[in-house]
Amino acid sequence: MQPDRLRHDLPGRAGAGPGPVPGLPATRDSKGRAACFGGRAGDDRARLRPVRGCLRRGMWDRPGRGTASPGPRASLRDRESPAPRVPQLAEVQERASCVRRRVGPRSAALARGADDVTAPGAQMLAGLRRLEDLPSWLLQDRLEREMRQCIPEFASGEKKLLEARAKRIQLGAASATGWFVATFQGHANTPTTVHMTGAVDPGRCAGIDAVCSGVPFGEAGWRCALPELGLVLETLPPQSGLRAQPILTDATRARTILEQGMRAGSPALADIRIERCTPSVARSTFNRCTVVYRLEYGPEAAGRDWPQVVVAKTDRGNKGSAAYRAMCALWCSPLRWSGAVTIAEPLGFLPEPNVLIQRAVPGENTLGDRIERMLLCDPGELEERENIRDLLGKTARGLAALHGCGLQGPPFGWEEEMADVREIMERLAYWVPGLEAELAPTLAGLDEFAIHHPPQDPVPSHRSFRPAQVLVHEGHIAFIDFDGFCEAEPAADLAMFRASMKQKLIHAAERADHRGSALLWAQARLPRLDELSELFLEEYERTASVSRERVALWETLYLVRYVLNTWERVRPEHIENSMGILEHHVRQGRLPLM
Repeated sequence: MQPDRLRHDLPGRAGAGPGPVPGLPATRDSKGRAACFGGRAGDDRARLRPVRGCLRRGMWDRPGRGTASPGPRASLRDRESPAPRVPQLAEVQERASCVRRRVGPRSAALARGADDVTAPGAQMLAGLRRLEDLPSWLLQDRLEREMRQCIPEFASGEKKLLEARAKRIQLGAASATGWFVATFQGHANTPTTVHMTGAVDPGRCAGIDAVCSGVPFGEAGWRCALPELGLVLETLPPQSGLRAQPILTDATRARTILEQGMRAGSPALADIRIERCTPSVARSTFNRCTVVYRLEYGPEAAGRDWPQVVVAKTDRGNKGSAAYRAMCALWCSPLRWSGAVTIAEPLGFLPEPNVLIQRAVPGENTLGDRIERMLLCDPGELEERENIRDLLGKTARGLAALHGCGLQGPPFGWEEEMADVREIMERLAYWVPGLEAELAPTLAGLDEFAIHHPPQDPVPSHRSFRPAQVLVHEGHIAFIDFDGFCEAEPAADLAMFRASMKQKLIHAAERADHRGSALLWAQARLPRLDELSELFLEEYERTASVSRERVALWETLYLVRYVLNTWERVRPEHIENSMGILEHHVRQGRLPLM
């Protein structure tokens, strides 16, 4: 197995912090709650908490089933008088609206299509289309033009700016900060990449020198004001990089770290001794680094189950420690032996320098890669689509096994996800006037709809379950990236997967020869993804039950979030297609949401 055939990427979102494992400091989640994981008796790496509730006590009693559906929920409603009729979302949106609708050309055009979209649904879409009006500092061509004019090395022709763009933005009231990247060519004609911080603050921009004298572009201490954009750029300080990355990419130093981590984390590897390791960087960004190693041992390794290939990950936050706790608990749970899905064995975690070590699981590519490949194929080519159908069925059964493994984790629910979406909307409010007023009635309507369709009992959940978190190897699947592990209703993982699968259209459209509109190309393939999304849900329902109303509810919120995220994640080229996918979801109306 070659290291370059392994995929072990950390997801873009951090999950709630899980709880203590021997040898690791306790953590708390984002709300300040103590967090923990349950494991199996006899495990020396995960604490055991009693499994609570009659649902879980009966989870493994049903013969021939890896998971069980939730029990009757009559007790939840016995306390309430039955409602004669459950209102639909379009009705509650109208009642929840407490702001006057601003109807512009776009919203008026959408509202006229009332046969397909209700007025509140059209109002939401019209509000989100305001995101298409980007500020100049988010436009790549404007940024590059201003840098060529304001930075002496580029203005004089001493250096040539090849590309510059914002990579990630944090919005605030009347200000914004972010991470910017520029690639330039000097005298040696070798491209060089410079990472910078940027602050959008017109007052500060006017109050500093245009360029710090005597400091070349890209060197420590360099800064520059771009007055036309209200933007101040500064090179990142030297200590801003990932502390562990230089160690992990150096074979000699990495060997010491790997031995130390595995000896401390795995009793069976207490005397492991690595003679040589060959690192291969699988992924390296500003916030995370993943390295795959092929290990070589001396004669003392004969007959020992020492790993041949391991993966080390480091990140800027606490994802590594969260993932390690979750992986330890899962490795000692029934999921490991279920046969439905492969999971990686955790081998160790070093709090300093924040490195997670795990045994590699095979995977030539991810399910997301395979879905993109299918979308790029001619619609008449059925073989790849049948392969995807088979993999989706296995993924659904693997997810049902995860949901039924009986572990406990930090709670996560609709309220937390909706709060995150509202926070994003509030950060955008200053920069996109009218967005909050247009979107608030729909979010309020979703909240009321959620009340009338209560969630199922929580189950062990991935929380960031996307096709990119499913590795594929010779028809077998493996789940990775458990740093967001939590307890949530089943619909959350299912909806995340379905929404993310549709977002794969955007990446495929960037690579496709669509000979015209990328949006039209994507819309023509949405029915194909609708069919596969339905197959995924049906396969899950063969093993466990789920509320389809709740799946549709969560999927709507996730698709709205994808559109909102195009600003802070600086993906302006994704706005049109993200809007097209959301509008298709709204117009579909197979479930009573819009």
